Amino acid sequence: MKMFKSLRNALLVATLIGGVAPVSVVQAQEANPENFASVMIVDFAGIMREASAMQDARKQIRERQVAYQKEIESREQGLREEEKQLAQQRTLLAADVFQGKQKQFQQKVADFQKFAQARSRVLDQALAEAQSKFSQALNEIIGKVAEERGANLVLHRGQAVLFATSMDASKEVFDRVNAEVPTIAVEFKEGS
Repeated sequence: MKMFKSLRNALLVATLIGGVAPVSVVQAQEANPENFASVMIVDFAGIMREASAMQDARKQIRERQVAYQKEIESREQGLREEEKQLAQQRTLLAADVFQGKQKQFQQKVADFQKFAQARSRVLDQALAEAQSKFSQALNEIIGKVAEERGANLVLHRGQAVLFATSMDASKEVFDRVNAEVPTIAVEFKEGS
């Protein structure tokens, strides 16, 4: 019995101490408005995909891609014709002369492959630079909207599981970015 009494007293003391401690902690953490986050949510990926400037940039790149494809197909057709002629000359030419012509043809094929890869790199680089330019402009606009709303934390929509619709500034940012950045000049650096 004495053991139960001392255990009960120990629990009573622990409860009293436990009950007092949280009060002092709560009192020590008084509300400070600067510690609270004002959150703004933006569908960054959706805006990057749907904004008129990025759609225009993708259109410019597609047009250049079509032009490149026509050029590549034309060169490819020329190589096929040359390959046919070379095959026809196989029996007419001496072996060493034929091997020389075949080596020259293989060099042309290698040069063509480098050319096609360079065109692909030009397109990839143009898209990456256009996205980077647009992303910078978008981030500036997001910053302005956040400041206007008094938001001190901005999250991509994909980062938030649940949020109040009032936190979502996507439409406001989308409308503003379309007004301020309607197009982007895409640079195709073919010489590099």
